[in-house]
Amino acid sequence: MKTHRIVALSVSGLLGLAGASAAGTIALKGRSTWTPVSETSVKLADGRTVKRQVLRGTAIADNPNTPLSNASQDCMFTTVTSADGKSFSSGGYCDGLDAVGDVYWAYGSATEKGGKWYYIGGTGKFEGLTGGGTYQLALNWPDGKVMATWDGSAQMK
Repeated sequence: MKTHRIVALSVSGLLGLAGASAAGTIALKGRSTWTPVSETSVKLADGRTVKRQVLRGTAIADNPNTPLSNASQDCMFTTVTSADGKSFSSGGYCDGLDAVGDVYWAYGSATEKGGKWYYIGGTGKFEGLTGGGTYQLALNWPDGKVMATWDGSAQMK
């Protein structure tokens, strides 16, 4: 199982705040793309593999008029893959930076079946941000780049 695929499943949901423009609940849907910046790998005595990755990318909302459409994102994830490579567990966090400099924070986890993500606040218009959703791997290019689709909701103050 490719590391990039594992990380994509883990990260995709974290990154997609797509529709926050006013207080209340906002429906979210879109995609995120990332490029791995660094990776370390450790083989454990029982055959499992631990991989840590740093990724950089962009959240692209289906609705381009939302505050976080095209938000820049940095993420750090750790993935533990079974000795046979058939299953994994992954978790990590991301921050997103929008065009005017407001930041949001998110975390998530995944298995080979997909993942869940959650917002945990931010600055400026994202202060007090909560919400979450699900995500799935959409593309995994041979050069290590990945894309995931996501949906869910966010609550803004």
